[in-house]
Formats: sequence, structure tokens, C-alpha cells
Amino acid sequence: MIKRRFTYHSPDSLDEALGALAEHGSDAEVVGGGTWVVPEMTHGARVPAHVVDLRRAGLAGVAESNGGVSIGAMTTYAQLAGAPLIAERAGALGTMAAGITGGAQVRNQGTLGGSACYATPSSDAPGALVGLDATMNLRSSSGSRSVAAGDFFKGAFEADVGDGELLESITLPAPPAGVKFGHYKLKLVESSWPIATATAVVGVDGDGRLTAVRISVGGVNTKPYLVDTQELVGSSIDDDTAAAVMTAARAGATDPYGDVLASGEYRQQVSGVVAKRALLAAA
Repeated sequence: MIKRRFTYHSPDSLDEALGALAEHGSDAEVVGGGTWVVPEMTHGARVPAHVVDLRRAGLAGVAESNGGVSIGAMTTYAQLAGAPLIAERAGALGTMAAGITGGAQVRNQGTLGGSACYATPSSDAPGALVGLDATMNLRSSSGSRSVAAGDFFKGAFEADVGDGELLESITLPAPPAGVKFGHYKLKLVESSWPIATATAVVGVDGDGRLTAVRISVGGVNTKPYLVDTQELVGSSIDDDTAAAVMTAARAGATDPYGDVLASGEYRQQVSGVVAKRALLAAA
């Protein structure tokens, strides 16, 4: 039960939503899916005077975009998991969405854009978006701008969303021909939030050698990071390559995040295993 009174806004368009934010400024709280913000309002951690709910603003859906994919910020995990275009061109995102913590309720309520803007390390979404080289498209009443996902996430619970701005959509580039996707996460139990996640985009030629490899790790640092895999192109996927990925992933864990689920030191140690398993899942 939310004990503090507030004014509820349910805009019918993006422009109407931006108008509400421009009018009420820091007194307004944006609700994407609400799976993070509403519980915090219930517990009194957030006490906005105005709540702007985006569910009717026309920001959901998956569409083709220059060979890649455009995803509305209000697209739910369930919509992602069921979209053929996601399976074809960004398979790791579909795998992530289908296995999101919280079960059917969160899959049908939670949104990709809402999770991205909340920027908690204990979420699959930020790391997956960095691994897939996503671009975050933002709008305000004064204009629009785009930010690479790697720059959008600033730290734990900190995303590059300015005053009066909304995340409108997320675009993923066209994947190189023949690449495969992998996503892996480590959890204490099925119902807990992830301790560490990894997303891999891998190309393999006819001789079993890597033509491309991009691996991101989430949940370990205060923000997602890319594993240094430049030296692995041309290698076979064998024990030596797996060991190199593990070493590089641990080396990238320079700002480890700790919470009640796991210490930063533990996350740093398991980062290599999670990265390796994402690579193997893709290849």
C-alpha cells in the first residue's frame, strides 16, 4: 500500500508524457513497468508528487530497423521473448527475457526500458544491452539524442537520463551474417536476482575458428563491461580460448559491486566462469 498521496498521469502519447515531465520537473516520477519504482513507493523510498505512467504512450513494440531491431522502451519481457525478430537478430535478448527473475508476473509487467533506466546491477538487461551494442534513444521537450549502451550506464542505479528526458526506444545493429548468441546468468536460487550475467555474440567459420567475439559481463561491476576479446579472433573454441576468456573477464572486474546476495570479491571471482559459459552457449 502506497501511503503518500500523488497525482497520477497516464498520457496518451510521448509528447503528452514529455509535457507532464516538463511541467512537474523533479516532482514527477516516471513509471515504465513499475516493478522497481512501485515497490519503492510502497516502502516510502520514493515519494513523488506526480507519477507519469507510460503504458498508454505508444512506446511498446519490436520492429525491423536497417537490418537490426528497434525496440520501444515500454516493450515487456514477454513481448521480447515471443518476438521472432528478436530470436533471429538478437537471440541473447530473447533468452534473457524468457528467464527473467520474477516469473510470469514480471515478464508481463516489467519493461526493457524501465529496467535499463533503473540501472540496477541486479538485472539482466543492462549487461545484455551492452553486449548487443545497443543504442539508447532519448527524447525531451527540447529535442532528441542517442547514447551507446556502454555510455548510458554510469554506475549502480545511475543511467544517463537527464531532467525532462524519457527513453523512447532501443536500437540494435544488424548482426553480422552467421553470428550466434549466448546468455548466461548465475543465481543463488531460481527466485533470486542474478549475481552475475554474461552475453556473447560469436561468429565461427567453417573450420571452427572465431571470426568475431563480443562478450559483456553484468552484475559484477557497478555497471556492465566488455571483456577484452580482440586477441581471440582466429582462435578455435577450445580449453585455451575458454581460459583466456575467463582471465580477461576477471581482469575487467575493476569496480566490483557488493550487496546482500554476494560480495564484490565473489562476483569478481565468478565473472570468468559466467563469461566462459556465455561463450560456449553461443558457440
